[in-house]
Amino acid sequence: MNLDILPNKPLYTDMAYINGNWKYYTMDIHQHGFIECNYIAEGCCVYEIAGVPYHLNKRNLILLDSSLPHKISFNHEHPCTVMGLSLSFAAENEPAAMPCMRDVLNQAQDIRHLFQTLVGAIVFPDARSLHGDILRLAREYDCRRDPFFLNSLSYHLLSEIARLPQTEQTSVQFYTAKAQNYIKESFYLIRNNEQIAEHIGLNVTYLERIYKKATGKTLWESVTACRLAAAEELLAQPAIPINEIDNMIGFSNRQTFYLQFKKRYGMSPSAFRRQRLRIDTDA
Repeated sequence: MNLDILPNKPLYTDMAYINGNWKYYTMDIHQHGFIECNYIAEGCCVYEIAGVPYHLNKRNLILLDSSLPHKISFNHEHPCTVMGLSLSFAAENEPAAMPCMRDVLNQAQDIRHLFQTLVGAIVFPDARSLHGDILRLAREYDCRRDPFFLNSLSYHLLSEIARLPQTEQTSVQFYTAKAQNYIKESFYLIRNNEQIAEHIGLNVTYLERIYKKATGKTLWESVTACRLAAAEELLAQPAIPINEIDNMIGFSNRQTFYLQFKKRYGMSPSAFRRQRLRIDTDA
Protein backbone atom coordinates (compact mmCIF):
# COMPACT_ATOMS: atom_id res chain seq x y z
CA MET A 1 0.00 0.00 0.00
CA ASN A 2 1.34 3.42 -0.97
CA LEU A 3 1.15 5.44 2.25
CA ASP A 4 2.09 8.70 0.53
CA ILE A 5 -1.29 8.93 -1.22
CA LEU A 6 -3.40 8.35 1.90
CA PRO A 7 -5.41 11.41 2.94
CA ASN A 8 -4.40 12.94 6.26
CA LYS A 9 -7.79 12.41 7.87
CA PRO A 10 -9.00 10.40 10.85
CA LEU A 11 -10.42 6.92 10.36
CA TYR A 12 -13.93 6.05 11.43
CA THR A 13 -15.86 2.78 11.64
CA ASP A 14 -18.53 2.78 8.95
CA MET A 15 -19.57 -0.85 9.60
CA ALA A 16 -19.12 -3.54 12.23
CA TYR A 17 -21.01 -6.82 12.32
CA ILE A 18 -21.35 -10.46 13.28
CA ASN A 19 -23.01 -12.16 10.35
CA GLY A 20 -24.63 -15.17 12.02
CA ASN A 21 -24.29 -18.47 10.20
CA TRP A 22 -23.94 -17.39 6.58
CA LYS A 23 -24.43 -20.32 4.27
CA TYR A 24 -26.42 -19.26 1.23
CA TYR A 25 -25.60 -15.56 1.15
CA THR A 26 -24.27 -14.34 -2.19
CA MET A 27 -22.22 -11.17 -2.45
CA ASP A 28 -21.57 -9.20 -5.61
CA ILE A 29 -18.12 -7.85 -6.32
CA HIS A 30 -17.88 -4.40 -4.73
CA GLN A 31 -15.41 -1.89 -3.30
CA HIS A 32 -15.68 0.69 -0.56
CA GLY A 33 -13.80 2.69 2.05
CA PHE A 34 -10.21 2.14 3.10
CA ILE A 35 -9.69 -1.23 4.80
CA GLU A 36 -11.82 -4.16 5.92
CA CYS A 37 -11.05 -6.68 8.62
CA ASN A 38 -12.81 -10.03 8.99
CA TYR A 39 -12.32 -12.79 11.55
CA ILE A 40 -13.63 -16.30 10.84
CA ALA A 41 -15.22 -17.43 14.11
CA GLU A 42 -16.68 -20.65 12.68
CA GLY A 43 -16.65 -22.51 9.37
CA CYS A 44 -14.80 -21.51 6.22
CA CYS A 45 -15.19 -19.18 3.23
CA VAL A 46 -13.32 -17.72 0.27
CA TYR A 47 -12.51 -14.07 -0.26
CA GLU A 48 -11.78 -12.92 -3.78
CA ILE A 49 -9.78 -9.68 -3.89
CA ALA A 50 -8.88 -8.18 -7.24
CA GLY A 51 -9.30 -11.64 -8.74
CA VAL A 52 -7.07 -13.40 -6.18
CA PRO A 53 -8.76 -16.06 -3.98
CA TYR A 54 -8.01 -16.32 -0.25
CA HIS A 55 -9.25 -19.51 1.41
CA LEU A 56 -10.08 -18.82 5.04
CA ASN A 57 -10.79 -21.18 7.92
CA LYS A 58 -11.77 -20.90 11.55
CA ARG A 59 -9.50 -18.53 13.55
CA ASN A 60 -8.09 -16.87 10.43
CA LEU A 61 -8.26 -13.09 10.16
CA ILE A 62 -8.02 -11.25 6.86
CA LEU A 63 -7.11 -7.58 6.52
CA LEU A 64 -7.82 -6.28 3.04
CA ASP A 65 -7.63 -3.13 0.99
CA SER A 66 -11.37 -2.63 0.54
CA SER A 67 -10.87 -0.04 -2.20
CA LEU A 68 -10.06 -3.04 -4.43
CA PRO A 69 -12.91 -5.08 -6.00
CA HIS A 70 -13.74 -7.95 -3.63
CA LYS A 71 -16.42 -10.42 -2.60
CA ILE A 72 -16.91 -13.34 -0.23
CA SER A 73 -18.24 -16.79 -1.12
CA PHE A 74 -19.57 -19.56 1.16
CA ASN A 75 -19.79 -23.32 1.03
CA HIS A 76 -23.52 -24.10 1.05
CA GLU A 77 -22.90 -27.29 3.02
CA HIS A 78 -21.16 -25.59 5.95
CA PRO A 79 -22.32 -22.39 7.71
CA CYS A 80 -19.73 -19.71 8.36
CA THR A 81 -19.68 -17.02 11.06
CA VAL A 82 -17.72 -13.89 10.19
CA MET A 83 -17.01 -11.02 12.58
CA GLY A 84 -15.83 -7.90 10.81
CA LEU A 85 -15.57 -4.17 10.40
CA SER A 86 -14.90 -1.61 7.73
CA LEU A 87 -12.88 1.59 8.19
CA SER A 88 -13.08 4.69 6.02
CA PHE A 89 -11.65 8.18 6.13
CA ALA A 90 -13.76 10.84 7.81
CA ALA A 91 -15.44 13.44 5.60
CA GLU A 92 -14.26 17.04 5.70
CA ASN A 93 -17.18 18.23 7.84
CA GLU A 94 -16.93 15.45 10.45
CA PRO A 95 -15.31 16.26 13.82
CA ALA A 96 -11.79 14.81 14.15
CA ALA A 97 -12.10 13.00 17.49
CA MET A 98 -9.22 10.70 16.57
CA PRO A 99 -5.72 11.59 15.28
CA CYS A 100 -5.27 11.93 11.54
CA MET A 101 -3.74 9.05 9.63
CA ARG A 102 -0.42 10.71 8.97
CA ASP A 103 0.06 11.37 12.68
CA VAL A 104 -0.81 7.75 13.47
CA LEU A 105 1.67 6.42 10.93
CA ASN A 106 4.40 8.71 12.25
CA GLN A 107 3.91 7.52 15.82
CA ALA A 108 2.83 3.87 15.46
CA GLN A 109 5.54 2.00 13.60
CA ASP A 110 3.71 -1.32 13.89
CA ILE A 111 0.70 0.09 12.04
CA ARG A 112 2.95 1.76 9.46
CA HIS A 113 4.66 -1.55 8.75
CA LEU A 114 1.28 -3.31 8.58
CA PHE A 115 -0.02 -0.93 5.90
CA GLN A 116 3.27 -1.01 3.99
CA THR A 117 3.00 -4.79 3.68
CA LEU A 118 -0.70 -4.71 2.78
CA VAL A 119 -0.88 -5.56 -0.91
CA GLY A 120 -4.41 -6.71 -1.59
CA ALA A 121 -4.76 -8.62 1.67
CA ILE A 122 -2.91 -10.18 4.60
CA VAL A 123 -4.16 -13.39 6.23
CA PHE A 124 -3.21 -14.08 9.84
CA PRO A 125 -3.41 -17.80 10.69
CA ASP A 126 -4.54 -17.46 14.31
CA ALA A 127 -6.32 -14.37 15.62
CA ARG A 128 -8.18 -15.89 18.56
CA SER A 129 -6.74 -13.28 20.90
CA LEU A 130 -8.70 -10.56 19.07
CA HIS A 131 -12.10 -12.25 19.33
CA GLY A 132 -13.07 -10.16 22.37
CA ASP A 133 -11.92 -6.87 20.81
CA ILE A 134 -13.91 -7.45 17.62
CA LEU A 135 -16.97 -8.58 19.58
CA ARG A 136 -16.85 -5.46 21.77
CA LEU A 137 -16.59 -3.24 18.69
CA ALA A 138 -19.53 -4.96 16.97
CA ARG A 139 -21.70 -4.58 20.07
CA GLU A 140 -20.88 -0.89 20.36
CA TYR A 141 -21.76 -0.40 16.69
CA ASP A 142 -25.09 -2.21 17.17
CA CYS A 143 -26.05 -0.42 20.38
CA ARG A 144 -24.79 2.97 21.51
CA ARG A 145 -22.53 3.73 18.54
CA ASP A 146 -20.68 6.43 20.44
CA PRO A 147 -18.28 7.88 17.81
CA PHE A 148 -15.33 8.48 20.13
CA PHE A 149 -15.54 5.10 21.88
CA LEU A 150 -16.19 3.24 18.64
CA ASN A 151 -13.25 4.81 16.86
CA SER A 152 -11.02 4.33 19.90
CA LEU A 153 -11.78 0.61 19.73
CA SER A 154 -10.98 0.62 16.00
CA TYR A 155 -7.55 2.25 16.48
CA HIS A 156 -6.82 -0.17 19.31
CA LEU A 157 -7.79 -3.11 17.10
CA LEU A 158 -5.46 -1.92 14.34
CA SER A 159 -2.59 -1.86 16.83
CA GLU A 160 -3.42 -5.39 17.97
CA ILE A 161 -3.66 -6.66 14.38
CA ALA A 162 -0.26 -5.13 13.62
CA ARG A 163 1.24 -7.27 16.38
CA LEU A 164 -0.40 -10.53 15.35
CA PRO A 165 1.93 -13.34 14.28
CA GLN A 166 1.84 -14.12 10.59
CA THR A 167 3.14 -17.70 10.86
CA GLU A 168 2.36 -20.66 13.12
CA GLN A 169 5.90 -20.57 14.52
CA THR A 170 5.63 -16.97 15.70
CA SER A 171 2.14 -17.77 16.98
CA VAL A 172 3.64 -19.86 19.81
CA GLN A 173 5.99 -17.02 20.76
CA PHE A 174 3.12 -14.53 20.58
CA TYR A 175 0.77 -16.44 22.86
CA THR A 176 3.52 -17.35 25.31
CA ALA A 177 4.43 -13.67 25.65
CA LYS A 178 0.79 -12.72 26.10
CA ALA A 179 0.41 -15.31 28.86
CA GLN A 180 3.57 -14.09 30.59
CA ASN A 181 2.43 -10.47 30.43
CA TYR A 182 -1.02 -11.30 31.78
CA ILE A 183 0.46 -13.31 34.65
CA LYS A 184 2.81 -10.45 35.60
CA GLU A 185 -0.03 -7.93 35.49
CA SER A 186 -2.75 -9.99 37.20
CA PHE A 187 -1.09 -12.76 39.27
CA TYR A 188 -2.98 -11.66 42.41
CA LEU A 189 -6.34 -12.06 40.61
CA ILE A 190 -5.75 -15.35 38.78
CA ARG A 191 -7.61 -18.35 40.20
CA ASN A 192 -6.85 -21.07 37.63
CA ASN A 193 -5.25 -21.75 34.25
CA GLU A 194 -8.63 -21.49 32.51
CA GLN A 195 -8.75 -17.82 33.45
CA ILE A 196 -5.42 -17.19 31.70
CA ALA A 197 -6.48 -19.11 28.60
CA GLU A 198 -9.83 -17.31 28.44
CA HIS A 199 -8.11 -13.92 28.62
CA ILE A 200 -5.84 -14.84 25.69
CA GLY A 201 -8.51 -16.67 23.69
CA LEU A 202 -6.93 -20.12 23.57
CA ASN A 203 -7.92 -23.62 24.59
CA VAL A 204 -6.40 -24.16 28.04
CA THR A 205 -4.83 -27.53 27.19
CA TYR A 206 -3.13 -26.08 24.11
CA LEU A 207 -1.88 -23.04 26.05
CA GLU A 208 -0.50 -25.22 28.85
CA ARG A 209 1.38 -27.34 26.32
CA ILE A 210 2.97 -24.54 24.29
CA TYR A 211 3.78 -22.50 27.41
CA LYS A 212 5.62 -25.39 29.11
CA LYS A 213 7.53 -26.16 25.91
CA ALA A 214 8.54 -22.52 25.39
CA THR A 215 9.43 -21.58 28.99
CA GLY A 216 10.19 -24.85 30.77
CA LYS A 217 7.63 -23.88 33.44
CA THR A 218 3.94 -24.53 33.87
CA LEU A 219 1.50 -21.63 33.88
CA TRP A 220 0.86 -22.11 37.59
CA GLU A 221 4.57 -22.17 38.41
CA SER A 222 4.83 -18.75 36.77
CA VAL A 223 1.84 -17.45 38.73
CA THR A 224 3.37 -18.69 41.99
CA ALA A 225 6.77 -17.18 41.14
CA CYS A 226 5.19 -13.76 40.58
CA ARG A 227 3.30 -14.00 43.87
CA LEU A 228 6.40 -14.92 45.84
CA ALA A 229 8.41 -12.13 44.22
CA ALA A 230 5.69 -9.71 45.32
CA ALA A 231 5.80 -11.23 48.81
CA GLU A 232 9.53 -10.44 49.00
CA GLU A 233 8.83 -6.77 48.37
CA LEU A 234 5.96 -6.63 50.87
CA LEU A 235 7.95 -8.42 53.59
CA ALA A 236 10.59 -5.71 53.25
CA GLN A 237 7.96 -3.21 54.47
CA PRO A 238 7.66 -3.71 58.26
CA ALA A 239 4.42 -1.69 58.42
CA ILE A 240 2.57 -4.33 56.39
CA PRO A 241 1.22 -7.15 58.60
CA ILE A 242 2.42 -10.58 57.51
CA ASN A 243 -1.05 -12.05 58.03
CA GLU A 244 -2.39 -9.79 55.27
CA ILE A 245 0.21 -10.54 52.61
CA ASP A 246 -1.23 -13.89 51.49
CA ASN A 247 -4.50 -12.23 50.47
CA MET A 248 -2.75 -9.26 48.85
CA ILE A 249 -0.76 -11.46 46.47
CA GLY A 250 -3.56 -13.88 45.60
CA PHE A 251 -3.02 -17.00 47.70
CA SER A 252 -6.26 -18.69 48.70
CA ASN A 253 -5.16 -19.14 52.32
CA ARG A 254 -2.29 -18.43 54.70
CA GLN A 255 -1.13 -22.04 54.92
CA THR A 256 -0.62 -22.32 51.16
CA PHE A 257 1.36 -19.07 51.21
CA TYR A 258 3.50 -20.32 54.12
CA LEU A 259 4.25 -23.67 52.47
CA GLN A 260 5.08 -22.17 49.06
CA PHE A 261 7.25 -19.47 50.61
CA LYS A 262 9.21 -21.91 52.77
CA LYS A 263 9.67 -24.24 49.81
CA ARG A 264 11.13 -21.39 47.76
CA TYR A 265 13.25 -19.57 50.40
CA GLY A 266 13.92 -22.26 53.00
CA MET A 267 12.39 -20.21 55.81
CA SER A 268 9.07 -18.83 56.96
CA PRO A 269 7.84 -15.37 55.90
CA SER A 270 8.43 -14.02 59.41
CA ALA A 271 11.99 -15.37 59.48
CA PHE A 272 12.60 -13.87 56.05
CA ARG A 273 11.39 -10.48 57.32
CA ARG A 274 13.65 -10.61 60.39
CA GLN A 275 16.63 -11.52 58.21
CA ARG A 276 15.81 -8.80 55.70
CA LEU A 277 15.47 -6.16 58.42
CA ARG A 278 18.80 -7.17 59.99
CA ILE A 279 20.52 -6.85 56.62
CA ASP A 280 19.00 -3.43 56.06
CA THR A 281 19.99 -2.33 59.58
CA ASP A 282 23.57 -3.56 59.16
CA ALA A 283 23.82 -1.75 55.83
